Amino acid sequence: MSDSNMNPSNTAASDSPATAGRALAVFFTTPSPMILVALTSVFAGLRFYQGNFTWLDAIAPAIILGFWPMLEWLIHVFMLHYKPVTIFGRKIDFLLPQTHRDHHAEPWNLKRVFIPLHVFPLVAPALIIAIYLILPTIELASGALAVYFLLALNYEFCHYLSHIRWSPPSEYYRRRVRLHRYHHFKNENKWWGVSMGLADVLLGTAPNPEDAPRSGTTGNLLGR
Repeated sequence: MSDSNMNPSNTAASDSPATAGRALAVFFTTPSPMILVALTSVFAGLRFYQGNFTWLDAIAPAIILGFWPMLEWLIHVFMLHYKPVTIFGRKIDFLLPQTHRDHHAEPWNLKRVFIPLHVFPLVAPALIIAIYLILPTIELASGALAVYFLLALNYEFCHYLSHIRWSPPSEYYRRRVRLHRYHHFKNENKWWGVSMGLADVLLGTAPNPEDAPRSGTTGNLLGR
C-alpha cells in the first residue's frame, strides 16, 4: 500500500485537524492528553522540588526508556488485540480490547483514538504505588514517574497524528505515522509499535511494507 493511499485527507472526516494549530489545539484540550500533561508536570515538578540530584537519577528513566518499545508491543499485542474466549459457556471479554476493536473499525473517529478514560483510575494509581515501593528513594521514584508519563504522552501524540489529516514536519513522527497506518490499513498483525518501533524490529513484526501480505481484517479484529 502506498503512502498516498493512506493519506487521511482522502478518507478522514472534514473536521479532522488539517493544520498544526488546529491539531495541537485539539490534542491539548482532549481529556487523555490533558491528564498525561498533568501527571508529567506533577511528578517532574515534585522531583525538582525534592532536589538532591545524583547520577542515580538517570538509571530508572534510562531503564524505562529502554523497555518502552517492548512495553508498547506487549500491551498492543496481548491487551488491545485480545480476542474473547468462551470458558464453560461464558464469554470472557474486556472493555479495553472492545474499545480498540471499535477504533480499528472507525480509525478516523477521533473519539476512539485516545487512551480510554477508564484506563487512568485503574492503571495510574497502581503504577504510582508500585514505582514508589520498588525504587529505593522517593526522589528516584518521582523522576521515573515523570519520564514514564512523558513517554505515555509522546505515545498518545504519535497515535493521534496517525489518525488526523495534518502531516507533521518531523521525520521521526512521519515514520511513526506511516508505519502505524500500515498496521491499520494493510495488516493489523504487523507494526505493533506506535511511538517506537525497536520491538517490532527485534521480534520480526516490521517487514518491508511492500512485501507484507494484506490481511483483509484490519477493520474487524475478530475476523468476522
